[in-house]
Amino acid sequence: MSHSEETDFRIEEVTPELALSGAIRLLQADRLDDAERILDVLLDNYPNIPEFLHFYGILAHRKGRDHVAIESIEKAVALAPGYADAHNNLGNIYNKAGLPEKAVAAYRRAIEVSSGNAAAYNNLGTVLKDLDRLEEAAQAFAKAIELMPEYAGFYHNYGNVFRKQGKFGEAAEAFRKAINLRPYRSEDYENLCHVLYLQGLIEEALPTLRQWLEHDPTNPLAVHRLHSYTGSCAPARASDDYVRMTFDSFADSFDDVLKALDYRAPGLVKESIATLYGPDSGGLEVLDAGCGTGLCGEFLRPYAERLVGVDLSANMLEKARARRRYDDLIEAELTDFIGRHTDRFDLIVSADTLVYFGDLREVFDRVAKALQRDGYFIFTVEAADQGPPTGYQLNPHGRYSHTEEYLRHGLTSTGLIAHRIEPQMLRYEAGVPVDGFLVVATRS
Repeated sequence: MSHSEETDFRIEEVTPELALSGAIRLLQADRLDDAERILDVLLDNYPNIPEFLHFYGILAHRKGRDHVAIESIEKAVALAPGYADAHNNLGNIYNKAGLPEKAVAAYRRAIEVSSGNAAAYNNLGTVLKDLDRLEEAAQAFAKAIELMPEYAGFYHNYGNVFRKQGKFGEAAEAFRKAINLRPYRSEDYENLCHVLYLQGLIEEALPTLRQWLEHDPTNPLAVHRLHSYTGSCAPARASDDYVRMTFDSFADSFDDVLKALDYRAPGLVKESIATLYGPDSGGLEVLDAGCGTGLCGEFLRPYAERLVGVDLSANMLEKARARRRYDDLIEAELTDFIGRHTDRFDLIVSADTLVYFGDLREVFDRVAKALQRDGYFIFTVEAADQGPPTGYQLNPHGRYSHTEEYLRHGLTSTGLIAHRIEPQMLRYEAGVPVDGFLVVATRS
């Protein structure tokens, strides 16, 4: 570890303990460079004091130097094996650095030396949940709650484990407890409404939803959920804010969740493209409208001379960027983006995105103008169970579904020809198949 000799802090002016207190206050104030100057001097003079090493590790982590942070705190706990807070923070840094098994061991060591450490139990539960060791995670959260029964965050985490296990009744009980302890947190209301929906208890969810709206009357998630649960005054499409908030929060777990749902939309689009173009076509101008984390980018890339993805969620685009398949990724509403282009794209795909639109006429109209002649538009939507008067309906799960007649008429009226409209099973929702349509249209 190298520590700078340049500092405006003189070690002889104060005690080391007072200097450490000053560094901690600077850390708390996010004045990291100032804190580092003090900790550098302390470690130059006292290189084997566990507290100094511990807080230097926290500082290094805050500055994005996790390898330095781990080295420093590992040295601290080697010198002071009973230093529970250092073990706990070491676990946090291991976890952030992608070393979850080491994090588990660090948290267990923190608990060994401090059996009443509720934070360590909570952290242990969090990493075990991410590792899908759900029974162990539930036990850890239960212990954290036993130690600190009035802390709402522990019930929130406990409920998330139960939800992941499919124990929706237990999850609802945990989320209710979190709401009782902190009644102004939107995420707890969203979680409770979701697990009640998964149990088919929509009527039971309505009082919770109205309480949520009393606290936060313009919350896009709450407003959209009210429309979807009651079916009253449903908008023609989900709001941009609803879509953005939903997928920004969903980005980290999106791909894993969809695997569990047997998510088929990208695969159906892939098969259609292979049928249209064969295995060796390339040189196309391609738009992935609502690209999300870039699942379609993997198979679109071989066909594209230029591949553009557009999405409202910055967090989803960050995941798509990491796949390195797109020439350009743009944060924008897809209708607006498509409308800025005329005769540009050979192929526009939209897998499981138009389910957030009820009225599709504007989308179809803009696609018709943005496609080059003989270009293709391939998309999936969910199928309406009954024939709603408008041709589409907003469902309790928050997505729209459409009738085949609506799709055919909408495409034809905007200058697109329905090449194929095939009934398909798209995914599972709470264990129930979700039926929909795979649509292949072309510009007339």
